[in-house]
Amino acid sequence: MTGAERVWHTLQELGARAVFGVPGGAVLPLVDALSLTSDLPFIVTRHESAAIHAADGYARISGRPGLALVTSGPGGTNALTGLMTAMTDSTPLVVLVGQVPTGLIGTDAFQETDLFTMALAVVKHSWKLDRADDVDEVIRKAYHTALEGRPGPVMVELPKDVQLAGEKFPALGWHAPSPEPWSFPPLQKARARAYLKRAKRPVFYVGGGVAASGTADVITRWAERYHAPVTTTLMGLGAFPADHPLSLGMLGMHGTYTANHAIQAADLILALGVRFDDRVTGRVDQFAPNARIIHIEVDPAEHNKIIAPHVTLRGDLRVVADHFDRLVPQAEHREWLKTIRQWQEEHPLRIPSAPPERLATAQVLSRVGEWISDNDAVVTDVGQHQMWAALFVPRRQPHRFLTSGGAGTMGYGLPAAIGAQVALGDGGRIVLIAGDGSFQMNLQELATVAQYQIPMTILLMNNGGHGMVRQWQDLFHGQRRHGVHLKNPDFVDLVRVFGIEGFTVQSEAQLEEAWQRASAHSGPVFLEVKVDPDEMVFPMVPSGRSLSDVIEG
Repeated sequence: MTGAERVWHTLQELGARAVFGVPGGAVLPLVDALSLTSDLPFIVTRHESAAIHAADGYARISGRPGLALVTSGPGGTNALTGLMTAMTDSTPLVVLVGQVPTGLIGTDAFQETDLFTMALAVVKHSWKLDRADDVDEVIRKAYHTALEGRPGPVMVELPKDVQLAGEKFPALGWHAPSPEPWSFPPLQKARARAYLKRAKRPVFYVGGGVAASGTADVITRWAERYHAPVTTTLMGLGAFPADHPLSLGMLGMHGTYTANHAIQAADLILALGVRFDDRVTGRVDQFAPNARIIHIEVDPAEHNKIIAPHVTLRGDLRVVADHFDRLVPQAEHREWLKTIRQWQEEHPLRIPSAPPERLATAQVLSRVGEWISDNDAVVTDVGQHQMWAALFVPRRQPHRFLTSGGAGTMGYGLPAAIGAQVALGDGGRIVLIAGDGSFQMNLQELATVAQYQIPMTILLMNNGGHGMVRQWQDLFHGQRRHGVHLKNPDFVDLVRVFGIEGFTVQSEAQLEEAWQRASAHSGPVFLEVKVDPDEMVFPMVPSGRSLSDVIEG
């Protein structure tokens, strides 16, 4: 085989099912080999950043590494934002990047860029191949590295002559080393057991690591046995059923009043697959002041980075759970849950009013939350709509709420929804919730949606600008609105140019009618909702303040 042929042969053997990308000169051998020797579908996006986001959406739904192909130079540099997004949110990707022939590296050849060095900060690992004989081994290592431990993106740089060269020796294959057996440190085990037995006000703090490790059912069983309320991060939405009686909803800057106050009043926090992000902790020196903290996390870089737990366990939750299960006792915390219920009754999520001919975003998303099924997946872009979706569109299982969390990458939503629908197939429908500002960051991918007839529902919340930036200007910068107003196109006319059916919604009755039409349509449908340009997302904890300082609106 040539190096290019070996790439696809190995990836298919490993379980790859689709590749997203943009062709270019430095990857033409790979594109040619893909057409001749592989039956992997090639989803061609209009921009390389979108290809990476699409692979990201695919990975989050499927649980397999997303696969992307981009060319050298600007193709690779355009991919960096997507790599950063995946790295921050622990999404496994294998990104194949073209490079000029090895003999031209270092000569400033056409579209030559040192992508290997540029990407080091936004990938788990990179490889630079210089001979076809190493392709099989490197691709296998890359695929394994993307998945092992804390998942993340990896990059393989393939010079054009390596793609064209034939293998001199048959591929010997490479097998991942057996994981080392995990053992429970005796002192940590004794402390964890004592804290669990003594606690009167426990809270489970659940993050994206629970979804990634496939332990959502285990955590639900622990919470029920231990009678402990559960709060989730933005990335952990769906890792604990949102409608469960023990669910507190999301915590943090735009978390619920109850979740934030429960964390502050807790005497024990079991932190599972989380990294204590600043948007979650608020003011660090006032975070959970009365709580003993047990932190279980696979990535050692996240241990003691922001918060110093009383018990720290490094390990994959799938492995640690088998040992930890014996420590979680049968318990009742009736007084604690009584306090929780009182907070929930006195401080519920509120849907604000809206001016005539407009709808409140929370009102729209609350109804959408009632209509979507558990099999459907929600993808959001970044901004106010993202926070409202997290609060008002409940998810009951993992891998059904996709968003850019740690990076907050505007433009993530539309291409991620494409990849997510490819992974979901006939198993459900993708609902993309976007704002007009973030939607226009990758607007060109409407052409991809139309070309492949991706059966998604696009729900655009149009407030005429960058709503979250405007909210901060109004609250913290003297209401000086600068750079946040957008002169938008007629979005419905625009999507129709691409051959996508579109509607404008201005009332709840119109919303329900349009939603029913979209659900019955086999292809993509676009719904534009005109919302109040002055509305704000609440609850909110101002930056630098304690979680106790919740502004309810």
